[in-house]
Amino acid sequence: MSDAWLAEWITRQTSAIDEWTSYQAEVVIEVATGGASFLFGYQNENDHCGIEIRESEQQKTRHPEHTQASSDENLFVAYIFRTEEGAKHVIGSIKLPSFLSKEFTKISLKVCTENGEWKVTINEQFFCSCQATEYHGTVGFRTEEGQKAVFRDLKITGNDGRVLYSNRFYDPLTTHCTAGTIHASGNGLMLEGDMLSVCEEAFPVDSPLFRKTFHMPTPPIEARLRIYSIGWYELLINGKRADRRVLAPANTPYHRRMLYDTYDVTPLLQEGENVLGVWLGNGYHFNYSRWGWKWNRDKALLLQLDLRFEDGSTHTIITDESWSSAASPILVNDIYDGESYDARLQHNGWDCPGFIEDKNWTGAVAAKAPKGELKENKQPPILPFESLQPIAVFHPRPGVNVYDFGQNIAGWVRIRVKGRAGHEIRLRYSELLDGQGNIDSWTNRNAKATDTYILRGDAEECYEPRFTYHGFRYVEVCAGSSWIYIQAVPIHAAVELAGTFECSDELLNQLYSNIRWSYLNNLVSIPTDCCQRDERTPCLMDSAVVEESGMHHFDMQSYYHKWLEDIEDSQTNPDWSGDKVSLPWHLYQHYNDLDVLGRSYPSMKAYIDHLHEKWPEHEVKEGFGDWCPPNEDGWENYFHEVELVNTSVYYKITSIVAESAAILGKPADHEYYSQLADDINRTFQRRFYAGDGIYAGGSQTAQLLPLAYGMVPVKQRASAAERLVQTIAEKGGHLHTGIYGTRYLLDVLADYGYIDIAYELLTTKEYPGFGYQIERGATTLWEQWSEKGGMHSHDHAMFGGISVSFYTRLAGIRADSPGYEKIWIEPCIPSRLDEVSASIRTAHGTIAAAWKKGQTGLHIEVEIPENTSATLVMPSAIVIAAKLPRVQELKPGRHSFTFPVGTMR
Repeated sequence: MSDAWLAEWITRQTSAIDEWTSYQAEVVIEVATGGASFLFGYQNENDHCGIEIRESEQQKTRHPEHTQASSDENLFVAYIFRTEEGAKHVIGSIKLPSFLSKEFTKISLKVCTENGEWKVTINEQFFCSCQATEYHGTVGFRTEEGQKAVFRDLKITGNDGRVLYSNRFYDPLTTHCTAGTIHASGNGLMLEGDMLSVCEEAFPVDSPLFRKTFHMPTPPIEARLRIYSIGWYELLINGKRADRRVLAPANTPYHRRMLYDTYDVTPLLQEGENVLGVWLGNGYHFNYSRWGWKWNRDKALLLQLDLRFEDGSTHTIITDESWSSAASPILVNDIYDGESYDARLQHNGWDCPGFIEDKNWTGAVAAKAPKGELKENKQPPILPFESLQPIAVFHPRPGVNVYDFGQNIAGWVRIRVKGRAGHEIRLRYSELLDGQGNIDSWTNRNAKATDTYILRGDAEECYEPRFTYHGFRYVEVCAGSSWIYIQAVPIHAAVELAGTFECSDELLNQLYSNIRWSYLNNLVSIPTDCCQRDERTPCLMDSAVVEESGMHHFDMQSYYHKWLEDIEDSQTNPDWSGDKVSLPWHLYQHYNDLDVLGRSYPSMKAYIDHLHEKWPEHEVKEGFGDWCPPNEDGWENYFHEVELVNTSVYYKITSIVAESAAILGKPADHEYYSQLADDINRTFQRRFYAGDGIYAGGSQTAQLLPLAYGMVPVKQRASAAERLVQTIAEKGGHLHTGIYGTRYLLDVLADYGYIDIAYELLTTKEYPGFGYQIERGATTLWEQWSEKGGMHSHDHAMFGGISVSFYTRLAGIRADSPGYEKIWIEPCIPSRLDEVSASIRTAHGTIAAAWKKGQTGLHIEVEIPENTSATLVMPSAIVIAAKLPRVQELKPGRHSFTFPVGTMR
């Protein structure tokens, strides 16, 4: 079959802004100074409607010393008006009392039509009804001289309940308005002084259905379907899902490349009539975070089905204007806010043969092709996994149940429900509970994380969302008298299990579980920073510090191939963009992936050249540093040892390029980058070495990274490690590291003989530490070491890099050559830990190592796969006491050793 694309891009015809009629408009207005106006039914400056918020006369004339209004004073007045042919007519007003803050006025405003009246609601407490005619047209915002305001969460809903348009105003490129700037907080359109901002362009936020009927005289012997969509898709053939994947297609930098999915759909096709159905949602659309890759245009579809028959003939079905389209039962769908589904609007059987299209179905229309290159997606798909049952149910108030699923996950809930037609089930997601058993949505930040299902009234109905996902442990269900059955559905990329670890300390086992869950929960088609709040972005720094850990836990080779192509043009500081150099190296070391090293080398080399040009003195002075050490909260406190971390990472990745050049047969490059690495280290020593093994101020991070990266001269390493131990003691035996320092904490301490200190750091139940989180019920890793603050999620993977050491130090399994053809096994055995077992699946087979303290001594078992060899190295104290050689060479097979009791003292 040919790989050429014959298909055409199609989309669904939607109503233009000037056709919006008597819609419901919602917006949040924060008035900083004077007032502001929200305009609706806007056709031009002479013909529009509006709600003007103005300071009342009491507010204007109050004495400056009287900062708080009395209970009967009105701070602001909302005037409802209509402007016709340039004449403004006030038709109603709402007085807003002193519950409003003295620093700013936050107003949640809603206007709609009902029974021939305008209904205006403010903060769900103050109302006004006005006799007025219908309106149509767009919306806008205005401030006058002396006024300043921020407009947030704009939503326009049609008379049928479908959301026509919404905008969080996260991105200066997608405000769709004529004026204003993004507020410093990162969301909201800010206007100041004499400004008018009108929404001139509004991409639909709908969820359309597309269908195509075709006939075949005989079933095909081969049917390959390729699909890509702008917006997430669900593919159906003759009423059945093509497979189980969700949240497809993959997220990428779309201006460069778009990854289409390929299906073998031969078993789903039949003789006679067949139907292709595609359901689209918004996915990574314009309301996605400005820090993520997103589609800044309307949804569109590209599909091609290539058929081959037994007689040798072929046929191709493509997307073109012969397809039909209709609105789906989904009223609104958003990656952060959730999905609303009205089952009464279902087109039953729309994806099956025999369905008769009614007036709601219209022809698809041609769409303009995007600029990115189409390439096949070879990354594992995102799938739903085994569902979780609730472990507890709380009843914080009448009509409300809160379900605890016992585990923080990324995904959604699946419900079975009975009830009357039109009844609404509301599902709200959160990671936390308050003291009364209500959900605490604080870590969601601006994400509303709410799914809504409206019943059609059948005997039993099932629902789970399609085009959203949430990070949660708890779900609040407002179902009224309806019967409901509920389970939670985890979703993540379908990476295969590669590593196992277990030990005698249940707290450490829980930490291992927390790390793996955090990693998977943030593993969709990109490795995200978090899965619950309005972010979920491709964070290179967060990924860089956990990628080795991920490769030990799971088979990550094809997943990270895709990620490397995503980030190949990143050109920021080493703590962020260094991932494009370190990741190919880790893939080579772990999988013997020489191809990826060769493909990545030009980008790796170019990035080091870029850094050398930008920082000719070899000291990098910008970046995040050792991000998020224990701190008192506040953005400025999340940065730690910025220059030291970035300069040491610069050294490390330059050394990687030098070693890669040698492996790839580039001796001139090897010599050049080796010399550059030496120059960087000399600069590092001059800048940061303070004598007596101390770097910079002697913080834990300052001691860890030079030791981990081999930057410390041999004669100074012992004293540098001693200083690390000293600074840990100065912190009361607690860690004080961010994401880079924590990654190497156990490695360095173990390598310099301080495994007992490392174990205490891992298991302490006091703040700050992993045990502190676990004592407070954590089932995933927190973003900060403290429980709450200005920027805290409870499902961040970035501190999970330390779990590499569970395999490489506690169990002792390390690669002694790329891909584990040669294996090094050197366990580090804490005095207070009794048992460890671990395994790693490699291309050669499974490597396993276990040790256990028993009454007769220390027992060690090792399993070495075929076509490999291993070196076993035991702690010096043990082999000296046992009078055995410290190093033993092992052949493939199982090996057991016992060291007498006295050797463990």
